[in-house]
Amino acid sequence: MGCFTSWRIAQHPPERGGIQAALFSLKETRMLAYEEAGRGPAAVLLHAFPLSGEMWRPQIQALARHARLVLPDLPGFGRSPRQKTPSVPAMAQAVAELLDQLGIREPVFIGGLSMGGYAAFEFARQFPERVRGLGLFSTRAAADTEEAKVKRMKTSALIQEAGLESLIQAMIPNLLGITTRKTHPETEVWVREMILRNEAGGVTDALKAMAERRDSSPLLSSMRVPVMVAAGDEDLFIPWEESETMQRAIPGSVLTRLQGAGHLVNLESPEAFNEALGFFLKRLEV
Repeated sequence: MGCFTSWRIAQHPPERGGIQAALFSLKETRMLAYEEAGRGPAAVLLHAFPLSGEMWRPQIQALARHARLVLPDLPGFGRSPRQKTPSVPAMAQAVAELLDQLGIREPVFIGGLSMGGYAAFEFARQFPERVRGLGLFSTRAAADTEEAKVKRMKTSALIQEAGLESLIQAMIPNLLGITTRKTHPETEVWVREMILRNEAGGVTDALKAMAERRDSSPLLSSMRVPVMVAAGDEDLFIPWEESETMQRAIPGSVLTRLQGAGHLVNLESPEAFNEALGFFLKRLEV
């Protein structure tokens, strides 16, 4: 059984300073845009659907003290182009190639929120020797049910017909907790802006990729690196109890409950999230 921590701290608007941005060509066939900050052991943070690496900006100032942060836009999101054959394994491979381009050969901490968690699981499956720690935030190990797959395909069709605004109307009530929506409307505005900066084709690619992803549940009991699980108690996509169950299946893992936060825990309770993840990253240095 791992440790358990519980936090509640209000959020603040994101800081945008002190970021290096670049677009790297990966083996001349793929490109990932990314942002980078800090020095030290590398920590890769993979964003949620349907956002971009921009969502991690509230983490930069606090976490760059502990690590070299690498914040990619996954394929088809933000400034990264789409993949010819989109899939969650291809997302993980693109991240590995980005690390190669950056000269990062040593094992990294890799964390992901929601869809980013699916890619983090896949990275750990494909490249276990490159992982020194894993962060699973507002995510699940299980593959989609048939019902969930059908829902994703319906969402994809809706986007193709009515654009990303239709996705926003459907998702925002579930992406953010009720506390955030009542007390921090600026967070909802920012999330809407991030979604609209994506291209519809990249978003529909990701829906297909997530629907076809593998079940990562068999990986849980075999984890041999430190793992941090974090979730909000107002998450409508992934119930808190599901995150608890996942954490119990991972030997030696730690669990952080973010009170008053919904699915996007790093945006809804950034100070609490930063403190918990910063502590975890410092432990990895020991």
